[in-house]
Amino acid sequence: MKNGALRGIIQFILALAVVIFLDKFYFLLLGKMNFKPTGSLYSVMYLVKFIIELVVVVIIYHGEIFAGKSRFNKSLLSSSIIALVTFIVMVVFTLILEKVLPGFGINANQEFVNYFAHSMNFDSALQMIIKCFLKPCLYTSIFVLGVSNIISREYLAMLISGILYGVFVLFMMNNLHVNSFLQIIIPMVNIASLSYLYKSTGNIYTCFITFILYNLCGGLLLSYIL
Repeated sequence: MKNGALRGIIQFILALAVVIFLDKFYFLLLGKMNFKPTGSLYSVMYLVKFIIELVVVVIIYHGEIFAGKSRFNKSLLSSSIIALVTFIVMVVFTLILEKVLPGFGINANQEFVNYFAHSMNFDSALQMIIKCFLKPCLYTSIFVLGVSNIISREYLAMLISGILYGVFVLFMMNNLHVNSFLQIIIPMVNIASLSYLYKSTGNIYTCFITFILYNLCGGLLLSYIL
């Protein structure tokens, strides 16, 4: 095994371990310190959890992430266009999956939230920040960048990243049921698509922006398509 692949495996395991540990024990540890937030304070602390996770993951992958920012700035227009086109393709593909696999628990309207169609309160605004900004950067860093650092072959990295993310989503679910295995199809396809995008462009920031657009504007685009 090459040193680069070994380093990539260590980075991936460490990043994933931090995310899983904080997800399972973050609020438990706060409770041990007699701090049990409720209401809006809970939402704030939930946001803080994801910020901590993202900071740690950025530290782990700092070399690749900062290098990607430099490459993105040098090709800002073309990278932005690629991100926009990929975002539209991913939304359309989500709709296609819904039509091709009827009755399989795939619902495009449930996949997206149209944040521009209604007003938000403080708690929902924090949830939007988590889903539309923190989660895309966090999971893209781990499952797209992280897997690509281990596997050099384009299509193999694409396949493995999608599978690993699907397993991760299943593991993080509180209540598993039959439809759980069907509901991970779209997340798996999305991460696999972003992995292909990263391998094609070599720019992780293009993947960040694509995933952010998908979560933030997918509902808005869907309202125009349907």
